[in-house]
Amino acid sequence: MKTLKYIFFFSFIILVIVQACKEDIHSPINQGGEVPSPIKNPVVESLPGAGKITYQLPSDENLLCVKATYEAPIGVTREVKASYYTNNMIVEGFGDTLEHKVSLCTVGRNNLESSPVTVTLKPQTPSIVGIFKSITESIRETYGGIKFNVDNPGEADVRIYVSTTDSIGEWIAAETFYTSTAKVDFSVRGYDSIARPFRINVKDRWDNSSDTYENTFHPWFEEKLDKTKFRQVTLPTDQNTPHMTGRTMDRIWDESYSNTDFVTTVGYGIPQWFTFDLGVTARLSRIVVYNRSSGATYIYNAGSIKEWEIFGSMNPNPDGSFDSSWIPMRKEPCVSFKPSGLPVGEYSNEDIQRQIDGEEFEFDANEVPVRYLRWKTNAVWGGTSIGHINLVEITLYGSVVKGNN
Repeated sequence: MKTLKYIFFFSFIILVIVQACKEDIHSPINQGGEVPSPIKNPVVESLPGAGKITYQLPSDENLLCVKATYEAPIGVTREVKASYYTNNMIVEGFGDTLEHKVSLCTVGRNNLESSPVTVTLKPQTPSIVGIFKSITESIRETYGGIKFNVDNPGEADVRIYVSTTDSIGEWIAAETFYTSTAKVDFSVRGYDSIARPFRINVKDRWDNSSDTYENTFHPWFEEKLDKTKFRQVTLPTDQNTPHMTGRTMDRIWDESYSNTDFVTTVGYGIPQWFTFDLGVTARLSRIVVYNRSSGATYIYNAGSIKEWEIFGSMNPNPDGSFDSSWIPMRKEPCVSFKPSGLPVGEYSNEDIQRQIDGEEFEFDANEVPVRYLRWKTNAVWGGTSIGHINLVEITLYGSVVKGNN
């Protein structure tokens, strides 16, 4: 019986200790009854869809932070906290230019709040408005669909929704683009050369939405060229020697996009060029180019192509010279674009997605029939000292010239 009493006694003591520890762990630091003093002299600066509030902090030793409470969008309550190490904060998420009330209070280490100080904020035009305007002013018909430009000087995180109709006239999603890049172009492809309606609207990360643009466009005709007909051609001065077995030129038209790449001899030098036969005569509309999209040391690096020119010919000079038998397919070189602008060796999710999707370039010489293409690389990611190229896949579109193949 004594043993049982001891067990009960010590069990009770342990429970008391554990409970005391719990209460101590969850108790606020520096418990006290004093309410902190409010901020003073708030100054509001309007920003696109946001505002910066600068203020004078009280001298309370117990001060923990400043808390702002507001609605953005209207009906959605948000809180932002700023440490006592700073005297300002950004409140954002506004989808209009109306006046909004922001309530600010200080918070002590005892979790007590000061009396609120209310300021009025009138944000500048939200980024989605300017982005939407840039889209509606630039949208146009193109091969297989539509294309448009995005001007986003504030580099806001946005989603661009494009929809069209199905066979029974119901609206369905066509594409969704995610970007925070200052300037970028997008295209929506894959449609027959038949007039169809498109809708576009833009949303930010707080789900504020722009107006919805709707119009009918007539995509231009194009077809994907049959890659099984492509063949390597070797002319004098061409560089198509692979770095190792299996890294041959035919990798770039094998329909494999998982880094089965063509790599030329390391140290050969830049510029360099190679030639191939399309297997058909065609008027080319565009090319989609795929660089490495995986492997930390290869993404926008290690010889992935950065700037190049493409020439077309029906009957190239057999001596391999760049003479009048070759015509430039574009007025300007193709340039691989890195959305993040980060230095070599660093990249964002948007950078990776761009390489997964491929980078597309339209041809200016789209009415000229060609049978042979010559690819001249002028620069690679990682610097010309690398001396070789690394290319995963290409896809060509246009219209095959009937009866001339």
